[in-house]
Amino acid sequence: MKLLFLVPLAGMLFSGCAMWRNPNDPARNKQYVVVINAMTWPDSASGQMQGKRTVWPLEQLGNHEELFPLAQLKHCPPALPCAWGVLSASRNVTRYQYEAGGVTLDLGMNVDVHRRQQDRRRNSHTSIAIPADVPAMSYQRVVQETVSLPYGKVYSVEMDYGIKYQLCAQRMDASGRPLDKCDIPPI
Repeated sequence: MKLLFLVPLAGMLFSGCAMWRNPNDPARNKQYVVVINAMTWPDSASGQMQGKRTVWPLEQLGNHEELFPLAQLKHCPPALPCAWGVLSASRNVTRYQYEAGGVTLDLGMNVDVHRRQQDRRRNSHTSIAIPADVPAMSYQRVVQETVSLPYGKVYSVEMDYGIKYQLCAQRMDASGRPLDKCDIPPI
């Protein structure tokens, strides 16, 4: 025998199987949300934009830190010698919530450019250093903010030395086709 129960709550009835935490959750329409994010910077040799672009299901972003690869930067101010630096960057999303027409998330980002950097991950250790006799750059940027992302709209953070971070929320149908267009091209 299958039992169905109804629970009165603040003047509303919810059945045991049909209760949704958020009325704006696209799962109600057999959709899900992915977040596209990219960190880009100008290549120190060619000047071409380099970087990393990833796509994550929104549910996997909660308390997930993403580390971007170490990168070498070059800055040549007028009438001064060029300076070099090593970029280390990471992104973290600590909370998200569905809103009408999009999502809101708490974004944390750390960007650090110095003479030397190390990246220690499970199976690899990387280190890049600028020689002591070469002028070096120093730059830090910490972002801690709540970001509202309407579906398909790109949120950008422009930083010094051509460093750029972009973020966009996109709904996907049940078969994995995008319902919104996020203009963050592959790198």
